[in-house]
Amino acid sequence: MMNKLIITGHSQGLGKALAEYYLQENWQVLGISRTLWPQAPENLQQCALDLADNQRLRQAFAGGMLADFLHDATQWLLINNAAQVAPNALAGIAGLEPVVSSVSLNILAPLLLSEEVIRTAPAGSQGGIVHISSGAGRKAYPGWSVYGAGKAALDHHALCLAAEQHPQLKVASIAPGVVDTAMQAEIRSSSEQNFPLLPRFLALKREGGLISAQQAAVAIARFLASPSFGREVVADIRDWMPV
Repeated sequence: MMNKLIITGHSQGLGKALAEYYLQENWQVLGISRTLWPQAPENLQQCALDLADNQRLRQAFAGGMLADFLHDATQWLLINNAAQVAPNALAGIAGLEPVVSSVSLNILAPLLLSEEVIRTAPAGSQGGIVHISSGAGRKAYPGWSVYGAGKAALDHHALCLAAEQHPQLKVASIAPGVVDTAMQAEIRSSSEQNFPLLPRFLALKREGGLISAQQAAVAIARFLASPSFGREVVADIRDWMPV
């Protein structure tokens, strides 16, 4: 049995923790990120790619990046993890370019990857598509109109894929909770004038309200190995954290 994982944003944070988890489980892993691990184990392939550059992503598809990796897979997962939280700002403040960058990375890249992996996966293989979503896509927060819209789009994309009932394909869009990563540090560096939620995130860090990337990765893997994967399409991983 050949188990294969494609994961975006594998070089740091939650993406790195997930890649490490599946590597330890002897999966073959393809990591796609702007930066790479300086020393990669034998079962990790890496592709240096800015996923916000959708033209380059499509060129990688045309060059066989996914098809070549998946050709002998009997079981595979695509985890669309890479994302940007910027702009952390009320509408009308950030300007156009951060909006374009956010939509390209947070929405278009996961949809293109999902489309390509469904198209190129070996016939008869068992697959899974996982979007790393956020509570920001399920509740309205001031300053996150762009980020929240992107995560809501992933939730709905997963629901539609599930409704299509693709043979031997499971789909989930998972909110990982508040994870102590560089993204959280970026949020805490925002201006309260532009991002009214800033005090909440400063308090979460100060009061120990963040979980580690490793804790979140284990909980996500536990969910993906359970019967709930394939039944519970829009999920919150905090339901799978140890009590």
